[in-house]
Amino acid sequence: MEKLLCFLVLTSLSHAFGQTDMSRKAFVFPKESDTSYVSLKAPLTKPLKAFTVCLHFYTELSSTHEINTIYLGGPFSPNVLNWRALKYEVRGEVFTKPQLWP
Repeated sequence: MEKLLCFLVLTSLSHAFGQTDMSRKAFVFPKESDTSYVSLKAPLTKPLKAFTVCLHFYTELSSTHEINTIYLGGPFSPNVLNWRALKYEVRGEVFTKPQLWP
């Protein structure tokens, strides 16, 4: 029993300190909601000087809905990506440099 406990602890610690690759992963919301959202936060060791956003999504919602991606820091406009009236698969990409927007 003690060996099993040690094995489980070591296994869980190895997963706790590893990084997770989020490529080819999906967040699925099973029902339409005004409160469903995903927030991804990365631990930063130093400030970002530039970043790339690649967002791929699909929706069957009616045209009264919108999907917003909001960046809450830095020197540029808060609504970087804003798609309205989505009915089909949409792919969006944003490439920014420091001080791109005043």
